[in-house]
Amino acid sequence: MEQFVWRVLPLLTILVSFLVFFYLQDSYWAQLHPLVKLPQNKCSLLHHHHFWLTSKRILTPQGIISGSVEIKEGKIISVIEGYSKQGKSKHEEVIDYGDAVVMPGLIDVHVHLDDPGRTAWEGFDTGTRAAAAGGVTTVVDMPLNNHPTTVSKETLKLKLEAAENRIYVDVGFWGGLIPENALNTSILEGLLNAGVLGLKSFMCPSGISDFPMTTIHHIKDGLSVLAKYRRPLIVHSEIQQHSKKHLELNDKGGPRAYLTYLHTRPPTW
Repeated sequence: MEQFVWRVLPLLTILVSFLVFFYLQDSYWAQLHPLVKLPQNKCSLLHHHHFWLTSKRILTPQGIISGSVEIKEGKIISVIEGYSKQGKSKHEEVIDYGDAVVMPGLIDVHVHLDDPGRTAWEGFDTGTRAAAAGGVTTVVDMPLNNHPTTVSKETLKLKLEAAENRIYVDVGFWGGLIPENALNTSILEGLLNAGVLGLKSFMCPSGISDFPMTTIHHIKDGLSVLAKYRRPLIVHSEIQQHSKKHLELNDKGGPRAYLTYLHTRPPTW
């Protein structure tokens, strides 16, 4: 037994030495270049006062570079070319994305997050998760498809309540311009004062019962209010026709052909 112990002991000593060596080496490099693993359920960057994002592919106005992005107090303060030039202090966190692309977040100003009322179509949870997964960091929600539609400060409040604790990117909101609020300045001003970024209207049926179409007169009334707030109006500007012949599909047209699609649209804009 004693002979066995004396044979095994040197091997154990060598093994422990290797383990200690690699542990100390990892600790040394961790102090120089501490890496942060992002948890699946939340973003871990928010609590860092000062950190770096490194990548071999960073998209800048001058093109793609290999380097580092320095972020302090939530703002980008420098972009440095050179993959290893970061983390001057051991107290600065470094997240190394390797070959993954680091680029500015995209902005999508036309999304339909159909909460409340039609979550089965799309909701804040699924819609903003999908946006984040695709690199979109800001979306602006359209005022229709949700029920009720976003046409007053009261219905905007319902939107905000539905969004609470369920969004994963920045979200803004369009308000709706419909005959009811176009003819009632107080409703429209209440909606704008509540924080919508602008208004959307349809000059043809929207397909949503509580979002009726507007005429040129409604639009003019809405613009007079919007001018005071310096916010935009976006218009679905297909003009409603009395005849429905233009909506009839030609049997000769292929269902996937772009010309077939054009024949289904009103001829006047």
